[in-house]
Amino acid sequence: MQEKNQLRSGSLSFVEVLAASVALIGLSMTPVLIAPYMFGAAGYGSWLAYVFGGVMLLLVAMNLNHFARRATGAGSMFLYAAEELGPAVGTLSGWSLVWAYVFVGASQFGAQALFIGLLASAFGASVPALVVMVGLGVVCWLLAVRDVALSTIIMLVLETISVAIICTLVGIVLFKHGPHLDLAQLHLEGASHASIGLGIATAIFSFVGFESATAFGDEARNPLVTIPRAVIWSVIIAGAFFVLVMYTEILGLHGSKPPLDQMSAPLWNLADAFQAGYLKIPITIGAICSSFSVALACVNTAARIVLPMAQSRLLPRGLAAIHPRFRTPHVALAWTVAVMFAIGVGMYALHVAPIDIFNYCGTLSSLSFIAVYLLISVAAPKYLRRIGELRVVDTIVAALSCLFLAAAAITLFYPVPSAPTNWFPYLFLVYLAVGLVLYRVSLRGAQIIAPDVTAAESAATEHAS
Repeated sequence: MQEKNQLRSGSLSFVEVLAASVALIGLSMTPVLIAPYMFGAAGYGSWLAYVFGGVMLLLVAMNLNHFARRATGAGSMFLYAAEELGPAVGTLSGWSLVWAYVFVGASQFGAQALFIGLLASAFGASVPALVVMVGLGVVCWLLAVRDVALSTIIMLVLETISVAIICTLVGIVLFKHGPHLDLAQLHLEGASHASIGLGIATAIFSFVGFESATAFGDEARNPLVTIPRAVIWSVIIAGAFFVLVMYTEILGLHGSKPPLDQMSAPLWNLADAFQAGYLKIPITIGAICSSFSVALACVNTAARIVLPMAQSRLLPRGLAAIHPRFRTPHVALAWTVAVMFAIGVGMYALHVAPIDIFNYCGTLSSLSFIAVYLLISVAAPKYLRRIGELRVVDTIVAALSCLFLAAAAITLFYPVPSAPTNWFPYLFLVYLAVGLVLYRVSLRGAQIIAPDVTAAESAATEHAS
């Protein structure tokens, strides 16, 4: 019988773990909100930027899976870095992951306000943004506390609905356009190495969340198999979808006024251009569903990073409490929702528009994801060498991952972006510095509880037999 102070083990199937990762990626957010910024960065090379971005993150996923196939637990990605790179670097990884998921979640408070406002305006009504944000926070917390399996099923259903609606529009556009290819995109018209490089950095925000399956190691069934599969398949599914919809949006909106990079609702424009205006309301409803699933996924995942950090005394021990009935980290969930809500509402109180809340929070989260992916890519070959399983191909994959991620990180600093984005990298560095000082001064006695690789491998062997 499972103890009441533990998470509910074996409660998530492969499909449910995959759903959590895909939901946190938020497939629908790219064609709805990110596409204009991608086109502004990479132009007709946008589809190629997503191909390169997908390949780069597949390399990261391969590095991550060296750990995920051998050890797992709640918040595993934080623990992997801690085990191989030391508690100080592990602490930075944990702080980075908390920052990452909190800001992705906060971005959805802006997205929900935008989408619900857009839907209401279609019926001649209006809904205050603050009401939307309060409602989102309360519903996310209630669902996340009640049952993680229920949460993932809801995320899967909502994201499936949204993606199905978008794919319907994509099918209409491609059918009406005919079988010939878009030569402007095929020849990368006007694109350059620099623009595609900037596009790859933008693509990272579309993909972030693929690694979130590793946070559910204590709750997945057969986690040493389920989690690595979910990590890889979430990148493959997302990459194929992004390439398809980006190609279709650029194809269908070629020569439109205003151009794609200046549109606030590109799928609405695309529906109007191909006499599919009847899909505009379903597209908006789908976007609301997708945004909600992203927010819920962030709440669930962030709380499962906070949990091992609190257990390791890197955060207050009270955050490690497990609900006696539902066996979910209810205090960590409440704290996570509160921080996301505070960021979203705080930015709105400072007169930041909902679309800018989404964009600013997304950019802030990308910084930390790049940092964590780099740490995992550095830790993977070190780990394999320690256990005597390092191969040449593993070293090459890790080196390529580090090279591509470093190049993407540079684009966030140079060329210097416009204000206030130019301050974001330095804000993140200050945050990490504060986290490191807290570890060195106040939490010197913290003991990071890394996953037991030997026990995990034994469990996997017994399952296989």
